[in-house]
Amino acid sequence: MALIATYDSVRSFDRTRIAYARFGFGDLDDAAPTVVLANGIACADGYWTYLVPHLNSNGIRVLYFDYRGHGRSGEPANPNEITVVSSARDLWAAADAAGVGDAVVVGHSMGVATALEAYRLEPGRIRSLVLTAGPFEHALSTVYPTGIGRLALALLELAAEPVPWLTRGVWRAGSGQTRAAEQIGRITRMIGETAPPEIMAEYFAHMQRLDPVLLLRMFRALQLHTARDLLPDVACPALVLAGEGDRLTPVSVAREMALLLPDVELEVVAGARHTLPVDDPLFFCERIQAWVESTWDRPGGLPAGDLSEGERRGAEVGQHA
Repeated sequence: MALIATYDSVRSFDRTRIAYARFGFGDLDDAAPTVVLANGIACADGYWTYLVPHLNSNGIRVLYFDYRGHGRSGEPANPNEITVVSSARDLWAAADAAGVGDAVVVGHSMGVATALEAYRLEPGRIRSLVLTAGPFEHALSTVYPTGIGRLALALLELAAEPVPWLTRGVWRAGSGQTRAAEQIGRITRMIGETAPPEIMAEYFAHMQRLDPVLLLRMFRALQLHTARDLLPDVACPALVLAGEGDRLTPVSVAREMALLLPDVELEVVAGARHTLPVDDPLFFCERIQAWVESTWDRPGGLPAGDLSEGERRGAEVGQHA
């Protein structure tokens, strides 16, 4: 189910090799709308299985890149550069290498934080944002009502950091247990009921090939990250999509993000969970297509002192939260 493509690579700001693939670039005009995709932690390209061909068939180019230490990209050249900002800089390195000028950035899970930091770095190049089932700050604090993710991260770091070789050995020993991992994900309602098993299998297989120490450091960076200060200054339109049953990024997080963004549409997708892009692929693909087409030629920014439609909509969201 993963994307079929020829991958190129570029050396990012710290010389880390970042792999990327272009879809529709040879067939569509350079002036065609362009989407850049930003993954979640531990994700490869499976979540975009349906979206990429749908966008291409409707005249929209797509750029995909693997995070450092993920998929086809290299391990971080600088072990200290495992941050959300690093991922955003890698996004722009891939975009520059691919010849992308302006783009709509679509982020899922951690990709929401990556998309926001990409905006902070290059606000003039982003026509609009699509922020899907992801956090804008302190991601693990909202996992289930107790914030169990934050506690779990602390315990895993305590066990892993002193003896990383042992952590990697245990992780490798668990390879091949993708079916069990998927079943746990469904039992705990992290994975949507309609998320295709083959895509989930690819996700867990990819995750088990990753360095667990790198993953822990990425989760720590995501937990420390906040874009709260940035949100009120985001001048481009933003679409916030939330899964009604998302246990990792609850709807309350999406509502708060919508309240802070000046020009925003919020949509809560019934029946969807954290796997929203593949829970209802037809809805997701058509919604993203319509959003890209409606915002590509829209002028950015808001007149000073004006209350945007998004702010009015955000106030309504707050009233019904």
